[in-house]
Amino acid sequence: MPGRTVRSKKFNNTSDQCITMSAYQFEPFSIPAYILFFIILWICVCKLISSAGGWRILARDYRANSLFDGKKLWLKSVGMRRWTNYSNCITVGANKYGLYLSVFPIFRVGHPPLFFRWTDISTVENSRPLFGDIVKFNFAKQPDVPIIFSKRLAARIFKMREESQPGSNT
Repeated sequence: MPGRTVRSKKFNNTSDQCITMSAYQFEPFSIPAYILFFIILWICVCKLISSAGGWRILARDYRANSLFDGKKLWLKSVGMRRWTNYSNCITVGANKYGLYLSVFPIFRVGHPPLFFRWTDISTVENSRPLFGDIVKFNFAKQPDVPIIFSKRLAARIFKMREESQPGSNT
C-alpha cells in the first residue's frame, strides 16, 4: 500500500498544526536490500537444512557426477536424521546401477544430486505408530546418515530397479 498516509496531530504550544507523514516511507535502496536479505537468508536456510539432515555429508561420497539415465519419480518425500524432512521436493530415480536423489531446483542450494550404488545400500523396514511403515536406507560410506522412505515409495524404487535389469519384460 505505497502512498498510504497517516495523519497524526502534533500540538505545539503556540498553534494547532497537523503533520502528514507516510506510514510506508522507504529509502530508495531499501527494496533491493530486502531482496538481497531474503536471498541470503534463503541460501543460509537451505545450507543449514543440508547440514542438519546430512545431505552435505552424503554429498562428500555420493555426489552424482553425471546425468542420471533411468526412470524418475518427481515430487516425493523423504526423511533424514535430526527430524529433517524433504516433503514433496525430491526427485527419486532408480536404474540397474543405483539410486538417484535430487532436490527441487529452488531448494538445491547446498543439495547437489546424489547417486548411490546398490552395493552401498542396505535397507531396514520399520513400523512407526503415527507415521506408518517405513524403509530406512543406510549407506556403506556414511552409515550414520540414513534416508527414510515410505514403504510404498521404497517398493516403487525396487520395482524401477527390477525393471531396469537386463531381461526384464518392460
